[in-house]
Amino acid sequence: MSRIFWHLGSCNPDYRTIMKRHTDFELGNRIIPSSQTVIAEQTHSNLVHICSEGDSGAGFANHPQIAIADGLITNIPNQYLLIRTADCTPILLFDEEQKVVAALHSGREGTRQNIAGSCIDLMITHYHCNPDRIIAYIGAGICETHYEVSEDIYTEFNNTILEQGFSSCTNQHRHLNIRTTIFQQLIRAGLKFINIENVQICTYEDPGYFSFRRDGTKNRQINLIGIIDE
Repeated sequence: MSRIFWHLGSCNPDYRTIMKRHTDFELGNRIIPSSQTVIAEQTHSNLVHICSEGDSGAGFANHPQIAIADGLITNIPNQYLLIRTADCTPILLFDEEQKVVAALHSGREGTRQNIAGSCIDLMITHYHCNPDRIIAYIGAGICETHYEVSEDIYTEFNNTILEQGFSSCTNQHRHLNIRTTIFQQLIRAGLKFINIENVQICTYEDPGYFSFRRDGTKNRQINLIGIIDE
């Protein structure tokens, strides 16, 4: 029998400790085998990688991370997809009927380039998923109040979003609302409102989360999803 296992992270367990040990790690009451986990390089792209069996263990020991990608998709049982964040927004997606899961790192650039839409397109075309059945979890990320950017970045982001037919969702000049932009992108991609779960936590405000803007930290929370077959 198979089921979906997912985890939206906080400070514990943390990414740097996992990388220091390079061994299996525990989430709740489940041991996650490093040999079955896939980690993406995360370069602030909209590239989503379709995982193979050979990708298992990417990011551990001598197996390089999946180059460039900021998103991962799989339908392989007992393969876990790991995304790390500290102010950027994690998105976990799954279609329980088709047994397909995805993990996305949707920071400013990934959101501007609509990595969520790109991922759902792949889930539909490659795995024949029906967007009506896709469930989405939008995890903790920096909120609009604390995400002030330069005039140039603000203009570029909002011009791109408007060109794509989305609202800028911005209530403060030079502040970006990543969460609401992602929500629009998921709805446009065909997901139902009731199938989108928004975790309304700001990483900058909540000390239980790593925040690069608040602390300049090099650590990250981990966000993970996989199909358990047992």
